Amino acid sequence: MVSMFSTLVMLSVSCWASLIRPVSLCNIPDDIVAARAPGDIIIGGLFPVHDKVEHLESRTQPGRLYCSGFDHSIFLHAQAMIHSIEQINNSTLLPGVKLGYEIYDSCSDVITAIQATTRFISKFNSSDSRIEIHCNYTDYIPNVKAVVGDLFSEVSIAVARLLNLYLIPQISYGSSAETLSDKAMFASFLRTVPNDNHQTFAMAKLLESFNWNWVGAIASEDAYGRAGLKSLVSHAQRLNICVDFQELIPIYDNEEHDAKINATAEKIMKSTANVMIAFVRPLVISKLFTILIQQNVTKTWIASDAWSDARQVASMNHIEKIGTILGFAFKSGTIPNFKDYIAKLEMHPQGTNKLIKDYMDFVNKSDTNKPTQNDSNSQQNKPLTYDQTIQPTTYGVYLAINAIVCALQRMFNCTQRNCSLNFNFPPWKLLNELKNVNFKTEDGTFEFDSSGDSSNGYDIITWTMVEGSIQYVKVGNYSVVNRMISIDNNFRNTAKHVFSNCSRTCRPGEMKTASSENPCCFDCNLCSEGFYSEKNNSNKCEKCPEDQWSKNGSSMCQSKTIEFLLWRDAISVVLIIFVILGVLIICALIILFTKYQSTPAMKTAGGWMCYIMLPSLGVGFVSVVLFIGEPLDWICTIRQPLFGISFTLCVSCVLVKSYRIILAFSFNPNIHKRLKNIYKPVPIIIVTTGIQVVICSVWLSLNAPKPIQNRNLPRIILLRCHEGSYVAFTVMLGYIAFLACVCFILAFKGRKAPEKFNEAKFITFSMLVYLIVWISFGAVYVNIEVSSKYFPVTESIAILASIYSILCCHFFPACYIICFKRESNVESNYLTHAREHFKQKGKFGYPVINSKKKSEIDTVGQPSSVIQIINYIFGNFVQFNLNYLSSIMRLGHEVPSDTGSVGHGNFEIAKQKKGPSSIPSTIWIVPCDIDNGAVNQSFEFLECGNKISTVYSKCYPYCYFTETGHFLLNKEY
Repeated sequence: MVSMFSTLVMLSVSCWASLIRPVSLCNIPDDIVAARAPGDIIIGGLFPVHDKVEHLESRTQPGRLYCSGFDHSIFLHAQAMIHSIEQINNSTLLPGVKLGYEIYDSCSDVITAIQATTRFISKFNSSDSRIEIHCNYTDYIPNVKAVVGDLFSEVSIAVARLLNLYLIPQISYGSSAETLSDKAMFASFLRTVPNDNHQTFAMAKLLESFNWNWVGAIASEDAYGRAGLKSLVSHAQRLNICVDFQELIPIYDNEEHDAKINATAEKIMKSTANVMIAFVRPLVISKLFTILIQQNVTKTWIASDAWSDARQVASMNHIEKIGTILGFAFKSGTIPNFKDYIAKLEMHPQGTNKLIKDYMDFVNKSDTNKPTQNDSNSQQNKPLTYDQTIQPTTYGVYLAINAIVCALQRMFNCTQRNCSLNFNFPPWKLLNELKNVNFKTEDGTFEFDSSGDSSNGYDIITWTMVEGSIQYVKVGNYSVVNRMISIDNNFRNTAKHVFSNCSRTCRPGEMKTASSENPCCFDCNLCSEGFYSEKNNSNKCEKCPEDQWSKNGSSMCQSKTIEFLLWRDAISVVLIIFVILGVLIICALIILFTKYQSTPAMKTAGGWMCYIMLPSLGVGFVSVVLFIGEPLDWICTIRQPLFGISFTLCVSCVLVKSYRIILAFSFNPNIHKRLKNIYKPVPIIIVTTGIQVVICSVWLSLNAPKPIQNRNLPRIILLRCHEGSYVAFTVMLGYIAFLACVCFILAFKGRKAPEKFNEAKFITFSMLVYLIVWISFGAVYVNIEVSSKYFPVTESIAILASIYSILCCHFFPACYIICFKRESNVESNYLTHAREHFKQKGKFGYPVINSKKKSEIDTVGQPSSVIQIINYIFGNFVQFNLNYLSSIMRLGHEVPSDTGSVGHGNFEIAKQKKGPSSIPSTIWIVPCDIDNGAVNQSFEFLECGNKISTVYSKCYPYCYFTETGHFLLNKEY
């Protein structure tokens, strides 16, 4: 058809302006015309009453064409045209005007349609039906003034290309190909139906409304099928709908055609898509359904307008087995008196109507067991009622005739009585009037848009079996103007059970994750904890609000539970028991130490410092209780400083005790003197504790601890105390750890003191326990997220472990002696134990004596070992008062005969001949270390029997010695 059009254009361009060359057609036999009636104005008609042209593939000569496969529904289309024209002629719409018609059977093929079109464009009133070739067809008057048809877009496109040259109006009642809206190519084409772009968009919206995103698509290999398939795929992609496969089936009946149908049937059977969309002719879908019914294949089918109301398909045997069929049909209406007209078809109408004979032969066909080429069962040969045969396209024929009549009225300026008659007019004038027609219908107003299309919209129908016959039931509609689709709720509920997705529907609580293979295929993943999805096929999971939570795969969120360490929790009860037990122990110790405060055991436990240490440990127990219960503002503020200051006070006392042990058993005179100068127990305790008070005060003033709600946890809102400044918290604990380390070092150096006085071991162990506990706590605190209400228990346990370690190591040994070893809790026992210790260790020394020269010098102040121990441990000093004493100590020398002496071991104490004025009456006997190379040797504590009296008072001993080695122990009070 394209080549034919090009040839005509070339001929018209190359002709001379004055040349008019007639071309005669062969005389068309009368039996080629399907129906004819004379009139003042002839309207042409093209209807595919038969399905195909016989033996096209084997033609060798351009002889006569024969058609087969009578389609009774299309036969009714032609009858609708005849009836409408007769109704006009019998009315006053066109007074004085008689309309005639010339109808041809296109046989669903372009070649026969072109043959008929050449008759349409032949010169009006020419006896030989010739076509005149002109350079200008403005005044050319063809045989017909307008053409109604064809049904199929493929045929209408070819016809429109010829008619476009003459601008003969062509009004189609069913050709919906989108390309026909192009006025540059098809200027004279009009139609009473929307173009396929609306239909394919409506199909895509229908798929979306039912959540069908995985479909198969079939189309006839013609302009209608290819354009419809392309448009459908385009709209579907925008709505995230994927096409599993696309198949084009040739329209010509040959081996390739049959092979393609079989191949398509195989693809349908193997496809996982349960919804199929078909842009095909009724003949093609009938053959395909025949195969699928035999194979018991059931799908959901979406029919295009080409076959959505095709009776030849609907009347197939076992058509109900093919599955649900949804169709897009053009808007329909009522043709006045057409029902009565159908009932009288057996009567001969006015003019020639050979189609009636074909219809009667079809109805009366006797061989019902042998189906025709387009028939699949005998039901097709039964006469049809009006309700079965009236189709939207039939109504479209009625609208086309009315549009032509309305245009003629406008052109002839008709009134109810007469018209300005001028039948000799070119068809383009009628075309101009047709573009502007506007008339009322039962559904509203009919008119053509700028593209020559109608905006009637579509009815969505479903095929329903009623008493053995398929009925078309309307279940929805689509508005072309609003581009909105609506579906009946009852049918929507039924269609929901149809599943046609590449992947299963993601339920609430799941979200879609796209597959890399196909955008329409996806995996369903559960929403993670803290997220939810409420709808099916959610693209993402929404996060729950901060005060709500959800478990994996949740479709909704739940309120979070507010949690904190309750008093009734088991671990809280255990902590409280340990706190109460500790407080009772402290109270018992205070009572016990008060009763036995003058005993050596009490003094070795710390003496007056016990009354500082024990209450401070009690405060530490109280701070543990503050870690239990709802964290209020004041609780969070005081609990850490309360523990830090109280425990620092206790450790400060331990530091003083550790320092005292070093001082008591340090025999280096220089070191001893320096240590003794800074041994101030009360100032030490005040200063070390005061530093911690400053640290806590700065902490509370700058960034104090406060209660917070941790909403980041999955299922709970955790109420806890935020420490404010973790730096200050670390400094507080670090300062206590520093003091503990100092205590540990001092106690470790004094670990070899006499067993009765050796608190160093217990101090060492208690400080070691403290360091281990708090280092472990620090590791847990830093590395473990605060995600449980039991997190404060870790610090509570650390506090309890620290306090109990001090109680056990510092107070329980003394308590044991007081309660169970009372015979050991006397001073003489401690002194004897100290003397035995030094005897075994050999720690007392004296210098080598040179008797040739003597001079008196003061010794470096250091008390004797036992007296020193008693002084520093008991808090008193033992002073020996000798009435008259002078001593000359000389190892290996004899004592003068006139010197009275008392001795013990290698020591001799002699009375000097000189008077008592040369030697003070009160002396200390202490070991002396000589720095100028003297050899230290051991000696024992001198007991002078009745001549020595002990006086308890504070004194500071000195050791005087001469350059030659003579020395004198001397101190006066």
